[in-house]
Amino acid sequence: MQFRLILSVGLIVTCGMPAAVLAADDVSGMKLEDLLGVEVQGASRYAQPLSEAPSTATVIPAEDIRRFGFRDIGEALQSARGVYTSHDRGYAYLGVRGFSRPGDYNSRILLLVDGARSNDPIYDQAMVGNEAPLDIDWIKRLEFVPGPSSASYGGNALFGIVNAVLWTGADLNGSRVSLDASDGSGRRASLLSGGRSAAGLDWVAGVSAYRRDGNDLYFSEYDAPGVSDGIAHKLDGERYLKAMFKGSWENWRGSATFSRRRKDVPTAYYGTVFDAPGNFVQETEYHVDLARTSTLAESLDQQLRVHFGRYAFDGEYPYPATNRDEARADWWSAEWQLTWTGWRKHRLLAGIEARSYVRLEQRNFDLDPRFDYLDDRHRGRTAAIFVQDEWRIAPGWLANFGLRIDSQNTAPTIASPRAALIWHPRDDITVKLMGGRAFRAPNDYERHYGDSGFSQKGNPDLKPERIRTRELALDYTPTPTLRLGLGHYQYTLRDLIDQETDPADGLLVFRNRDLLSARGWETDFEALLDGGWRVRGSLAWQSITQPGGEAVNSPRRLGKLLVDGPVAALGATLGINLQAVGPRRSLLGSVAGHVTGNLVLRQAQQRRYGQWSLGIYNLGDTRYRDPLGPENAPIDTLERDGRQWRLRWELDI
Repeated sequence: MQFRLILSVGLIVTCGMPAAVLAADDVSGMKLEDLLGVEVQGASRYAQPLSEAPSTATVIPAEDIRRFGFRDIGEALQSARGVYTSHDRGYAYLGVRGFSRPGDYNSRILLLVDGARSNDPIYDQAMVGNEAPLDIDWIKRLEFVPGPSSASYGGNALFGIVNAVLWTGADLNGSRVSLDASDGSGRRASLLSGGRSAAGLDWVAGVSAYRRDGNDLYFSEYDAPGVSDGIAHKLDGERYLKAMFKGSWENWRGSATFSRRRKDVPTAYYGTVFDAPGNFVQETEYHVDLARTSTLAESLDQQLRVHFGRYAFDGEYPYPATNRDEARADWWSAEWQLTWTGWRKHRLLAGIEARSYVRLEQRNFDLDPRFDYLDDRHRGRTAAIFVQDEWRIAPGWLANFGLRIDSQNTAPTIASPRAALIWHPRDDITVKLMGGRAFRAPNDYERHYGDSGFSQKGNPDLKPERIRTRELALDYTPTPTLRLGLGHYQYTLRDLIDQETDPADGLLVFRNRDLLSARGWETDFEALLDGGWRVRGSLAWQSITQPGGEAVNSPRRLGKLLVDGPVAALGATLGINLQAVGPRRSLLGSVAGHVTGNLVLRQAQQRRYGQWSLGIYNLGDTRYRDPLGPENAPIDTLERDGRQWRLRWELDI
């Protein structure tokens, strides 16, 4: 029903609009010597060229998302150097610079939507799979800013920021209807429309729906003759509905998003009954953002911004009695930001931010007969002040300093500094020396979730995590068709919050761990070849040292190779994406390294009846596994999907 509704509305809306072709993002296809001039918004709260950002940021434009057939935010980010993903059949997880704790909900990554915080206040989730609050088609470009960024945005930004910049009406000036079919009886429908009126009202709206029935999955851990054949039958289904509106007029801009996703869970985690129907998780999110910019005086600008968020989690777990988990959060935030350029060679930014969590609720109970294990209700608040200075010291030299002080009711007052020195000895060389600190306060789930001694208990005495990072980066463009990058980093993370099993009672609990340190090298290249072909690649070497031995889910080596270009004989473009991940430790053992490849063939131009593309994912049908968290015991590692396919049809009007 949702698919028919979207398609019908799409045809009605698009038929009433002038014919236009959606604008491609101007990053893709740019000359390499101009790439460092591409602007990134997320690194410093304002637009600045990549070469001047205090980070080794990566920009992924919409054209690359389409050309390589990225199906969600996580897949797109995996193309950035030093980034990898894993999955537990419930959620997608990002690994950055060798760090990815199974089941941590990406709480050490900050997800921004047009610069507004999207992480929920109960689990701190930065959702990047189908559970994300955005549809991948709504994104004009993705910005990935690795490294600590609490100096600008506060908590959660330990390993980086993901900023999803959405399309504007002026970018679109038309509509796009898309329909997908994929393996596992997957189907998806999407509509995106936008424009700009003569009066200056810019608007864009989108809606998408997805459903996948999934396949039968085999788990050897549950293969017991006479008890179970180890097959979870049709328990990997998923569906979502998402909607978005964004508008601007004069110096006002605003947006609203809605998403609801339900995912069946086949792994029988938390000791539930294996192969029992009704094991699912569901998230519902609402976000409303409103901002106003104005000029107070010559060289002095201000921005006022308010944000409202609502998050709801519902999960059902089949035990002998069906158990239900619920979490609810309502919050708002407000910030005031001033930017002054009146001091010669300086760009000063200062602001204040306040967040109020007016509802933080967690409940766990059996449905029939009703029995309550948890009924936890809290409120929270955060207040912060931040300053930043971009100083052009001399020709070819730029310094960037930032400091933010956060005060919150669940953690001590924390100062987060950041500094960067950037040197341009020539137009083709950029050298960056960077350092900073960031933090993450324990979230409500870690501090308070307990089910009366059944499987898990809370720990209200948790301390905030703190990270300190140092980094050196070089970017060199020896010719207009070749760019080379090299980076070295070190970081130290103390008071890491990690989930473990308490040997005293066998319950899962979050505890602060000892010091963790890491170092690594990253290198990447990009080349433009004859005939419109482009090649990009990266290698990463990383090593984490911690008490107790090798870190879980931490590959020492990563490799990536992306190739795309036109196939004139077919009137199409070809995108090839190869990902290599080294061996990783799991909680009880290890998983082997693997190489996977995706291939996407896409019509180069829209024909009369639309544009087709075909994507083959895991082309070689590679069998590989991801480590899991302790909540999935006795399953220690999980086999990922083999070869998959997606057929897409798009119509731009």
